Order: sequence, then C-alpha cells, then structure tokens
Amino acid sequence: MKILHIQSYYIPGMGYQENCLPAAQARLGHEVVLLTADRYPPYEAYKQTMGKVVGNRIVGPGRERIDGVEIVRLPCPFEWQAHWWMYLKGLWRAIGAERPDIVHVHGIIKISSIQFYVGNFRRRYPYVIDEHSNYFNITPYTWKKRLFYAGFKHFLRPMLLRRMGRALPMSHEVRTLLDKEFGVPESMSTLSFLGADPERFKRNPDTGRKIRTEIALPEDAIVAVHAGKITPVKDANVLINAAADVMQQCPRLHLLLIGNAPGAYRRELETLIDRRAIREKVRWVDFLSNELLSNYYSAADIGIWPGDWSATVLEAASCGLPLILPGKEYAKYSLMNNNGLTFTRGDVPSLARALANLVTDDMLRKTMGARSRELIERELNWDAIARQTIQIYEESIRGKGK
Repeated sequence: MKILHIQSYYIPGMGYQENCLPAAQARLGHEVVLLTADRYPPYEAYKQTMGKVVGNRIVGPGRERIDGVEIVRLPCPFEWQAHWWMYLKGLWRAIGAERPDIVHVHGIIKISSIQFYVGNFRRRYPYVIDEHSNYFNITPYTWKKRLFYAGFKHFLRPMLLRRMGRALPMSHEVRTLLDKEFGVPESMSTLSFLGADPERFKRNPDTGRKIRTEIALPEDAIVAVHAGKITPVKDANVLINAAADVMQQCPRLHLLLIGNAPGAYRRELETLIDRRAIREKVRWVDFLSNELLSNYYSAADIGIWPGDWSATVLEAASCGLPLILPGKEYAKYSLMNNNGLTFTRGDVPSLARALANLVTDDMLRKTMGARSRELIERELNWDAIARQTIQIYEESIRGKGK
C-alpha cells in the first residue's frame, strides 16, 4: 500500500506521531511519503527552546529519506504562526506525482488540510483525518473561534464527511470536540492513541545511576521528573509549589526538570524555586534529544505532567515510571492500566497529595511503574498503532465512493 501523510511541520529525530507512525508503517512493508513545510514549527520562544537543539527554523524545500519514509518539503509562501497554519505551494502537484492509495491528513482545520479537501472534491482519493486538538488547545474559546468553527461545520463539513473514510481522534476528549465543535459524529471516529517505542524507551538501571551521579542526585533520592517544552501552559509553577510542600514532609523527594523555557518564564520559575527554598533539591537540564531522554527517565521514579498533555508522557511510561496527570479526558488513556494517579488541574494541594502518595508508598510506586510498561508493550506502541491504522486504511479504501 502506498500511504501519503500531509503534516504541517516535521522535525527529524523527535518522538512525535508524524515521526513514529509513518516509520512504523514503513517497517510493516508499506511505501510511505510525508508532505510537509520547508520549516519547523513556530514554537513559543523558538530560539530559547527548540532552536537550541534542532537549529534554524527555516530548512528549505527538498526531499530526504528518514527511517524508511520519504520526507518531501514544499515551499510555504504563507504562514499564520499563531495557529501553526500555512499554505503548501505545489501540494496537489506533489500528491499527483505520488499517486497514493490512501491519504492521511493530520489536522482537521489546517490550511493545508483545507487545500486537500477542496482539491480532492473531484479527484476522490480515499483519506482519513487525524486530530489531536483537545479543549485546552483552543483556550481561550473566543467568539471568533466559535464563529469559525460554526462556519466550518455548516459549509465544509458536508464535503468533508462525503469523502472521508474515518476520523482518528487521539483521545476521548478530542473525539468529543470533533463531534460538538466540527460536527463529525462519534460513529465516524475511531480512537487512535499515540504511543511510544518500547525498544528505545526502556529502563536501564545502570545508566540511571550514572545520570544520578552526573547531576549530583543522592543515591536514596526519590526523583519526580517533568520533561518537554516548559511553557506556562505546562503548569510547572504548580508542580514546583506542590513538590516544595511534599519535600517538607518527605526530604528524599527531588525534582528533575528537563527542557528549555522562555526567558521571562524561566526567571519566574527560578525565583519560585528560591522563594520555596528548594534549590538544592531541584535539577534543571536543558532540552534533550529523543535518543537521550530514556537515560534520564531511567534516573527517575515518578513522571509528572501537571498541565497540557505531552506525548513524552508515554515515553516515560515506557521507561516504567508511574504517572501523575490531571484528571481530564485528554489524559484518560495514558492511565488506562491503573498506572498512575490523577489530581485536580491547577490545585497545588491536590497535586501534593497525589505526589506524597507515590513518594511514601514504595510498593504502589513499583506496581504502577510496572503497569505503565505493560501498557506500552501491550497497546500503546507504534507498531500496534500502525497495524490499527492500516486496517482503517483498508476499510476506507473499500468504502471509496459509497
């Protein structure tokens, strides 16, 4: 089968879906091509966060083969950075040259997606739509957004549903959002979760001890880790306050932050760390490449993501870490093997209670960590997810024209 992915942005070497799912499909013997922009995503404070690791944002058009996938970068004459939308010049010329059996569109309302819908009205390629936007992604929910979604629902949705094979929401909350905001009924959706690579992300105790030595963590420390782009939506301030509260009763607790933060927010968090007098119990490491991250997860005991969800949650689970996540629909599937605890998002005492439970109960921490690994090995790994999507593709192709 020849599979064509259309994704706004692509960064080599990351653990994102657009890196891992096409590569897993290629490993299954399929021919896979990914069309994308000539640049990396416009992350907040790009030079201070992602830029330090991946370099300049504009990389230019071209073609290269990565992990068995043909990556085709197209010129981008227009980009709306606030919403990560851009126009891909020559999109349909590139699609025509590839002649795919199925098209996998990433994002329901991106400009590149709308380019595809309009052009496909007469070409009729079978396709599926992948969507990752949870409700926190559209906050604040302004009247302009409501108007735009209403317009999409009434004018573009009929054309969308007539040609689409399936919608693939990545969480329960995304499925609800597709139904309520865009009019894509749940009957046309199949949950398609994100995953992790259990071979790349697995616990290595020896490496973990080495990392602890390098960053001067005590041998008996219980280490809670948070990783990713450390921006205000990740609620790192809530984590620091909760950890400081728990450290008063459990001095073995240490906090490991992995990632870069915008300058002003970094200074705000550093001030908070000093004000709570926990400087000696906090280690802050710059953003790590995907291939190094498992080494640091091996040095940790608990994974905490107090704000917006991140795919690296699953990579931490693959390394056998019990998780602490907000009690939200978007985090639901990450904990479906009873492999972590939830708290009320934004509530410091609630997070502190969950953290204290795992810090003080060695057996609970060990049991939930083992369940995290089981969840990745059994269900949330890219090979299993690739097989699921191939089955959905086949059903969509058979239903072409119905």
